[in-house]
Amino acid sequence: MSDWKAGIRWWVVLGLAITAVAAIACSSDESGDAEATPDSSAAAETSADETYLATVRALSEEADRRNEEIFAALEDAPPALEVLGLLEEALPQAIEAAQSQIGELESLAAPTGYATDHDRLLRFLRDSVELLQRQLAAAEARDDLASRTLQVEFTTLQRNLLADLSQSFRDTVLVSEEAVAAGELFGGLTDEEAAYLNTVNAAYEEFNSRNAVFGQTLSRQFSDSRALLEALQGAGAGTAFEAVQNVLLPVDPPERFAADHVALLRYLAEAVRLDREIGKAIDEVDPVHFVVSNLELGNGEIAVSTAIGLSPPVLGIAFPGLSSAFQAPDPSLLADDYSGPLFTALRDFRARFGQTGPDYLAFNLGADDAFEVVARAAPGYVATVENALERVRSLVPPDNVRGDHELLIRYFEEVLQAQQDIFAAISDSDFAAISGGILRTQAAFCDAGTGISDALGPSVRVHFAGPPNDRDLARLCGVAPG
Repeated sequence: MSDWKAGIRWWVVLGLAITAVAAIACSSDESGDAEATPDSSAAAETSADETYLATVRALSEEADRRNEEIFAALEDAPPALEVLGLLEEALPQAIEAAQSQIGELESLAAPTGYATDHDRLLRFLRDSVELLQRQLAAAEARDDLASRTLQVEFTTLQRNLLADLSQSFRDTVLVSEEAVAAGELFGGLTDEEAAYLNTVNAAYEEFNSRNAVFGQTLSRQFSDSRALLEALQGAGAGTAFEAVQNVLLPVDPPERFAADHVALLRYLAEAVRLDREIGKAIDEVDPVHFVVSNLELGNGEIAVSTAIGLSPPVLGIAFPGLSSAFQAPDPSLLADDYSGPLFTALRDFRARFGQTGPDYLAFNLGADDAFEVVARAAPGYVATVENALERVRSLVPPDNVRGDHELLIRYFEEVLQAQQDIFAAISDSDFAAISGGILRTQAAFCDAGTGISDALGPSVRVHFAGPPNDRDLARLCGVAPG
């Protein structure tokens, strides 16, 4: 849902830039009827273009500042229903401003060199207003599923505009970091490339829609895991990844995205297999197989290894969360023999283990089922922690981060002991030890994440925080973001 904030942000930037067009066109109409020579006409045209771009840039910067105020409440990525309430308050301001500006734009003529950009912007704004009105209706109805669907439509609209705008106009109107990044990703796409990204986007729109229906059932309270599985029958479980696969399999990608396409299909083949196991567990009302299959599907190793090799445009569509969470810092920050290997070790660990570890008791499992889940899943997680501990121990830290290094060693030792105790709970028939081990794993994560110094931050943020502003620690540990 936080993507709406980023998208609306640069939409408002573009919308408020219309005022610049109005100001320039009006001043041009009042410039007088003096006879122009060829040289003076060319100079005037160049001057008009420069004035146009300078004015648009200034107003875009002002719009960016204003938009920060309008959507400031969305910065901390609150829960979905809370976001919908915040959007209900913010969207009318943006819609009202855009409607007024569109009326001015329709009666104006842009400088010749930017007439095409001007017309494309006008079409984009009209379509945007219609989409944002529908988004406002979804927010008022607290319809998260409809809101997410509209978010995908809006993203497609933005991407198509960026592909169509001239570079000079695009560089002028895109001010915020989100807008500039989007421009770098999607500016200058060919029609074939834009069509391919739209297809990938549509495939993942279907994925999100199916998951939303599934998630609505999961969000309800059930007496036990078997009651949950019975409720999930007929909710489309086990079909979300297959829907994406069915859309992408027959597609002939453009050359630029050919390698991306192969990587996505390879990833989807494994994801479909695991997703079908979840569907099978639901059909057979098998809580143990359901939880174990979810843990396997939730293991991000395959997704991360795929995401690392994808081009940014495809990565942003297929793995929007991973594109942020697993983003490497500036290479200069990982150049030494310690920081680089540490970043890779922690990235691999998070992909296999998660941040706060596996939840063996998910979906309200009973004791016998929980012991069986632990028996099947815990050995793999224990091995993952042991591997990470060995990799970190093998590194030699610089003197200025030696204390941080020792803190990391203690973190992995505590997590390893907690996971081993969870596995030992089977032979002891100690159900409480499982929940205790889960809580100890979570506590170790929070203690280490909040204790590491800024000097080591770039290397460890991939596991303990995640950009921007350490929000994972705020979300998972209840600490203020940095």
